[in-house]
Amino acid sequence: MSKSYFYRTVIASVITSMALMSITACSSSEDISSVTLTKVSGDALLSKVQNELEAIAPIVKRSTLDLWWVNEDGYSIINDSSPAVEAQFPGCVNDDSYYSMWTANAKKIIAAIDPVMVSEGFTFDSSKNSSKSLTYSTDFNDSEHYDYVKAYFRGETKAVLSISPDCGSTLPTDNPEMYYSASFGYTNDYQKNFDEQSPFLIDLDLKDVIVHVLESEGEFRLLAVNYRRTGHGTIVKRIDGKWTELWSGQDLISCAVRDKFEIPISIAGDCYDY
Repeated sequence: MSKSYFYRTVIASVITSMALMSITACSSSEDISSVTLTKVSGDALLSKVQNELEAIAPIVKRSTLDLWWVNEDGYSIINDSSPAVEAQFPGCVNDDSYYSMWTANAKKIIAAIDPVMVSEGFTFDSSKNSSKSLTYSTDFNDSEHYDYVKAYFRGETKAVLSISPDCGSTLPTDNPEMYYSASFGYTNDYQKNFDEQSPFLIDLDLKDVIVHVLESEGEFRLLAVNYRRTGHGTIVKRIDGKWTELWSGQDLISCAVRDKFEIPISIAGDCYDY
């Protein structure tokens, strides 16, 4: 074998190896902004968020979040029990009327979470799912969200940071310590939940609310219809392929209405007579 042939073979081999390395590098640096989180990468994201929050809040723990997402047509889909992290800030009873403590903590949280979301390839959703400003929440003028909400998306993954201006507690004890809370969660189940919930929202033309099916029998459904802080019950029936409202309210249905529409007892067990 000649030396020139040997050298050409080695050089060709090196070039081929470099080309393969280049292709591998390109694929490994893939734009992740369109990649949906997996359970593993989702848990890793929550761990990063948790680490950031632990530097700010005295109490941080894994939790769940009922993640509210508004689509481009204005219909709201609830993603119940989404994996989340919750931060608690005790001492809210000592906050002033300007919500100085809440505002200071909220600014720290946003400053900590935003860089994580950018590094993870998420896009900020400014269209329908995020609050205009912190003051909208403390002035209680944000009828769309009530809490301060900042939303993000990546692929099919939806993520939400929700900071509540309510001073409260969920501890089941007498005289529990009150606190402000902030939650961050994500879901990959938006499309599944949209497919289940949207027929009611579209047929009944319901916007700014979410729905849950409480009872079901035949073509009848009892729905819980909720705004951000209030709600009511609605009884519907599928007529000619479309969900139609029979009754809505926060009190009992009248027996006359129940009998008129032949609503099953399983849907409306109690009623009142005039």
